[in-house]
Order: sequence, then C-alpha cells, then structure tokens
Amino acid sequence: MTEPSIQSNLAMSPHQAGGLAAVGFLAFSEVISGMLQSWYIPLLPHIGQQLSVNPAQLNWVLASYLLSTVICVPLLAKLGDKYGHRRMVLIVLGTVTVGTILTAMAPSFGIFLLGRIIQGTLGALLPLELAILRERAGADAGRAIGILVGCLGAGGAAGTLLVGILGTTVDLTLALFIPAALTLTSLVCIAYFVPETSTRATGSIDWTGAALLGTGLGAFLIGISNGSNLGWISTTTLMTVGGGVALLVAFVMMEKRISTPLVDFNLLTKGGVGFLLVLTLVFGLQFYGAVTVSTLYYSSKPDIVGYGFGLDSMGIAFAITPVPIALMISAALADRFARRFGTRTALQISAALISTWFGGLIVFRHTLSAFISMGFVGGTGIGLFVAILPALVISRARPEDSAIAGALYNTARTVAGATAGAICAAIMSGMLISGSKIPNEGAFITVWSGCIGAGVLIFMLVPFLNKLGGKAYQPESPEQVINHPVRESS
Repeated sequence: MTEPSIQSNLAMSPHQAGGLAAVGFLAFSEVISGMLQSWYIPLLPHIGQQLSVNPAQLNWVLASYLLSTVICVPLLAKLGDKYGHRRMVLIVLGTVTVGTILTAMAPSFGIFLLGRIIQGTLGALLPLELAILRERAGADAGRAIGILVGCLGAGGAAGTLLVGILGTTVDLTLALFIPAALTLTSLVCIAYFVPETSTRATGSIDWTGAALLGTGLGAFLIGISNGSNLGWISTTTLMTVGGGVALLVAFVMMEKRISTPLVDFNLLTKGGVGFLLVLTLVFGLQFYGAVTVSTLYYSSKPDIVGYGFGLDSMGIAFAITPVPIALMISAALADRFARRFGTRTALQISAALISTWFGGLIVFRHTLSAFISMGFVGGTGIGLFVAILPALVISRARPEDSAIAGALYNTARTVAGATAGAICAAIMSGMLISGSKIPNEGAFITVWSGCIGAGVLIFMLVPFLNKLGGKAYQPESPEQVINHPVRESS
C-alpha cells in the first residue's frame, strides 16, 4: 500500500517557477563547493614545500577546515533561518572567497591555516541552499535537492582532476587563486538571480548554545582524530574526548530549558530527524572510512608490499572518477526513483549497492580494471543515499527550521567522517607487515569488511523508517511541501 504523492498534481505556481529557475545557479555554487573541498589535498606536497612545513603539520590543512565547519555550520544555518537563507549564502560565499585568497597569498603557514579556518563557513552552503529549495521549489524540491547533491559530487571529481593537472603545470599561487575566482562568480550569480526566502524563525539566537555545541564537537573531533597518534588511553585523548562529550551533554541540558534553543530537540525525537541522523552516521562511517584507505591501496606498490596497483597521483585521480560520476547521475534521478519504488526500497537498494562495492573491492583487489569499475556500483548507491536523506531531514522540520535541520545532517556526516578516519587509522596502524610500519593486506580487507557490515546495518534499519523516522511537516501552503513521501515497498 502506498501513501499518495503530496500535491503531486498541483500546477506550478509562479513562486515555484522562480525557485526552479534558480536551481541552476545554486547547482553551480555546489559544483564550486565540491571543487573547493577536493582542491587542497592533492596540493599538500607543494604547500608543504612552499611554506616549509613537515607532513605532520600538513594534517592541519584538513583538520582546521573540518573544525571550523563543525563550529560554523549550526550557527550560520540558524542565522539563515532567522535573517534569510539567501543572505547567509552570500555571506558564506563572500567569506570563502576571502579565505581562499588568503590561502593563495599566505606568507606563512599560520596565515594559510587562518584562510582554511575562514573557508570552514563553506559547510553551511548546502543546508542553506536546501532551505531555499524547500520554499522556492515546493513539490519539486526533492528532485532539485538531488540535482544539487549530484553537482556537489561532480564538483569534487572535476576539482580532483583539474588540480591534479594544475599542480604539475602552473605556479602554486595561481592554482590556489582559481577557486577564489569561481566562488566570487557564484556569489554574483546568486546575488542577481536567486530570490530570498520569506519564512523566518522567531526569537533570539542562542549564542551560548552555539558556543557549547561548537566547542564540544571541536574537542571531541580533535580527540578522536589524534587518538591513534597520542594513544587512546592517553591523558590528552581522554581529556579532549571526555571534555567534548561533557560540553555536548551541557548543551543538550541547556537547550531543553530555554524557549528559543539553537536546536529544538523535539525535531530529533518527535520529528523523527534523530533516526535519520543515525542512518547518516552509519553511512558516514561506511563511506568516509573507506576513502583514504582505498586511495592508499591504489598507490601501494605490489612489487614492494605485495598488494595495490602502484598508481601515481594522476592515475589515482582518474581511477576514482567512476564514483563521483555515478554519484552525480544517481543523485539527479534519486527523487524519481524513490517516487517509483518507494523511499525505503530506494534506501535499501542504496545500502545493498554500497556493500556490493566494498565486497567487489575485496574480490577484485588484484585486478585493476574490475577494481575501478566497482566504483560505478558504489557511486550509484551513494548518490541515492545522499540525495534522499537530506530531503527527508528537511521535510521533517518546520519551514523556519529548515537550515538548522540541514546543518544537523551535515554535522552528523562530519562527525562520522572524523570517527571513521580514526577507526581506520587504528586498524591500519595495528595490522602491519612484519618488521615494518606498512599496513598489511589484511588491514584493507578488515576496513572494507566493516564497511560491508555498515551497509547491512543500514539495510536492516531502513524498514523502521515509517515508525521511527517521523512524518513530513504538514504545511499551511502547498508550496512548502517536499514531495518525498515515505512509501511502502511495492
């Protein structure tokens, strides 16, 4: 039995038409966002050489960005709900442009990291744009969200390939300036062609809650990320992780007592977003945990360690492109797929495809062509998941809480990614080739097997979506609907 599509037969209003016309400009900004997020890692050796820093210090290039994202995203999303989502999108793009210029012109590593910290506002871009789509695209918001997510993946692929070429052909400063020009172009387009949302949250901004949430998540991520290096039972690790958890507990207790909280916990419990975030966390552990590991496997030299394919940076860039390409296509089609077969069925197919991907990596780990081709399977599953889940999360929130709901989804992915990285680092450092510090082949198989298990867990949890995942917010206006019903499997 299926639930009827909500307002699926309504004629498109001028309000919605304007929103759909803006999708292209928002999609362009997500392409740029994906490029920027993948831009710096391939350039790390050049950055270290130009700024005279060692490999250990270069870890802060990514860590500083992630920590800034965790702190900035919930606050910027809440400000968007209160003062206007388009306005905050412009502020985000403006600050990212400034941060990117700062990294390009940095005379020292400290200034470079300052630029990366400023760039951390980029994490709020997708939640803010999802909120715009919810209001402007109405019943077509689910499809539009899939397009945006697909463009984010496409930007990541394009950025990896482009920077791989630029890193060997142009000056580093010029290579770092390119994303600043693209971000500025996106800012101008959105300023002229994307309309502002009209729904506003009431009440004051919970600055204390924002500080507790950001500091707590930051401390937790620092402790988790450095656990393998410092020791999981070291005083530093226990204090940072424990301190972060204590601050997060204090945040929850405070939010429940104030009238205008940063995060309305009714959204998590009664609204069903909490269950969706659990699915997001499991997915994040699965996907982000395998990214670095699979890249390392591509670069490992079989004549030295007995496994891998010995690819250089350019070879790796081309080898991983099937994942974002398939992601882009399946994300764009995810809404139509979910309407045809049901949301739960689509999510279970997603989980099955991703688990099949990791199973294929184990089976074909000595055959390069088959190993690469499995990326199309995994990318298809990933695209379905990352397009459907944000739409579900947004649909469970009141219109005035749209951006903060999207921010919770984004933050859950970030926390899962940091945790997955720490778990994988522990596995890779604990399963070594005898007499060396190089992980053995069993370490890779262990990680991929764990990812298969995460996919199986998602497959088993999805049937509870109707019971624990809440129902879509019932709007006063049909234009606020996201046409993404949770349907029974056919």
